[in-house]
Amino acid sequence: MHTAAERYRLGFSWFVGLFFVFSTIFSKSAQWGSLLYEFLELVGYGLIVLATLGRIWATVYIGGRKDEELCQDGPYSISRNPLYVFSLLGAIGIIFAAREPAFLVIILPFFVYYYFVIRGEEARLLDFFGQEYADYSKRVGRILPTFKTYTSQESFIVYPKVLFRSMIHASMFMWIFMLLEILEYLKDRTTLLPTLLTLPF
Repeated sequence: MHTAAERYRLGFSWFVGLFFVFSTIFSKSAQWGSLLYEFLELVGYGLIVLATLGRIWATVYIGGRKDEELCQDGPYSISRNPLYVFSLLGAIGIIFAAREPAFLVIILPFFVYYYFVIRGEEARLLDFFGQEYADYSKRVGRILPTFKTYTSQESFIVYPKVLFRSMIHASMFMWIFMLLEILEYLKDRTTLLPTLLTLPF
């Protein structure tokens, strides 16, 4: 049985994401044009690419296997929750690419909320897979990657429909980035999106 945190996970993510997008439309950092913020933008681009590729990597391994067998190889051999890890990197990347690091405070609710999501998922997996999951939990960390435990099968079945759907979901950070670039262009070159709030950093 899914916990309340798990059931409302997507709704919560969409709410926070839309709040961020609409907030960036009418705000701008006081350090917008500085060299440091240009560097942060480049770092953001890198994190977005890493998050997109990482989520595709993870979904290739988990697609079609979820709740049927315990995935313990590939990205799941270095972290029990690689999709959440790459999603966090993508969210930070979007904030940096938007050159508004003050919005890093938006990440804080994710840490709290997704802690309960992960705990609920872990309880269900432990109930479903028993000792196999308990041993896996002892070997691989919940969040922080442990590269020394990396293992991978030489081959496994990939389901095209699952892979295609997963790739669309994984590319959401790229779509958000494109939207932010359009908004940045409108803010800098038109009066359609006035700056209503100047952030301190």
